[in-house]
Amino acid sequence: MFLRAADKHGRDAEKTLDLRIRKTRRAIRSGLVAACRAKPYARVSVTDICKASMVSRTTFYDHYTGKDALLAEVVSFLLEDITPAIEEMWLGGGDGVAVSRHLADFYARNGHALTTLLSVHGDGDCDLGERLRQMCRSVFKRWSAGRIDDHVLPLASDIYASVVLTLIERGSAKPLTDEELAAIDRARELFIGSFGAQ
Repeated sequence: MFLRAADKHGRDAEKTLDLRIRKTRRAIRSGLVAACRAKPYARVSVTDICKASMVSRTTFYDHYTGKDALLAEVVSFLLEDITPAIEEMWLGGGDGVAVSRHLADFYARNGHALTTLLSVHGDGDCDLGERLRQMCRSVFKRWSAGRIDDHVLPLASDIYASVVLTLIERGSAKPLTDEELAAIDRARELFIGSFGAQ
């Protein structure tokens, strides 16, 4: 990644940093989302991000080498929160409705960031939508080993990834109700059965 002092980035590393540094980085990350809500990412400049976050360019460059490094970090943070819950749902054998509620609450709390960044199509680590698709396919493939026929697995994992992205977009725009979450869990069970899961 293109971060200044890469060992000082990421959730675990940030816990050890001074409160002022954490607040500055949080402001810069929020500034990125605000700037991307105002105009397409391709037209957003570091100056736009600095203006939205109320930090100087010097401060920005003390932490990041550019807007792509910042975007990659924000995407990574969002994935750090979503991935464990998706894994728990499929690999941990947890209560599907409870995990869905946890995810729905996360989507609602982070709605602006998610809806904004899902519309940004960057390269590699910067594309939230593509990173979410890859994560969903990976989790689903790990779960499906020995359960779903290999010839339908690519289709099933693509459908699952698309459904998850739709739920993220929907949950980010409007909080999901308990009835909707129960329906989603029932649909998940039917989906599993429809592909010959054992």
